[in-house]
Amino acid sequence: MNCKTIVICDDHVLFANGLAELLTKFGSNLTIITYNNAADCKAYFNQNTANVFICDLNIGNVDGFVLLKDLKEKLCATKTIIISAYFEPYLIAKAEKMGVQAFLKKETDIKTLLYVIEQPTNAPFYSNKETKKETNYYTSKDFTTVSKFRLSKQEIEIIKLIIDGKLSKEIADALHISKATVDTHRRNINKKLELSNSSSLIKFAHENNLFS
Repeated sequence: MNCKTIVICDDHVLFANGLAELLTKFGSNLTIITYNNAADCKAYFNQNTANVFICDLNIGNVDGFVLLKDLKEKLCATKTIIISAYFEPYLIAKAEKMGVQAFLKKETDIKTLLYVIEQPTNAPFYSNKETKKETNYYTSKDFTTVSKFRLSKQEIEIIKLIIDGKLSKEIADALHISKATVDTHRRNINKKLELSNSSSLIKFAHENNLFS
């Protein structure tokens, strides 16, 4: 891995700096540039190029996919890698469709990341093996729903069970998780969809033909 410029864009300063240190330690002849906001990152690519671009999906209040779309013309010769805590099948599928070369979870070890970096830009799309096999989990209707509202796989499952009339304890038993976890997910779902309770969630689901 010689004479490469790698740009990292992640709003978590510790993660970005830590990743830069690991790449510097285990790589050679690398120029590592880190940005913690999308604006500075875009300004860089307006004037410069890079061999590899590593970005998160949430960069402050900017959607990583939007950033990649804005930089599409600038990244045509750049290997693009998404590293995210959001590791859902619909996100992986969307990244692959956009032409991203790899989608990795943030727990990925440095050896795997270096392997991906060293692959040519025309190499097959890469994602962590244990999730790749799940990319057909969502129906097309599910995909549209989760893509719009950033819902996780488990949140989708919980919404469907709520629509079926299940209570939190029943949902917890069905998904083999604690009731407290279900309650936390329900709060997060309501926040994402800007709803106040289960009744409004069910109404919202029916009015918008979610999952049907």
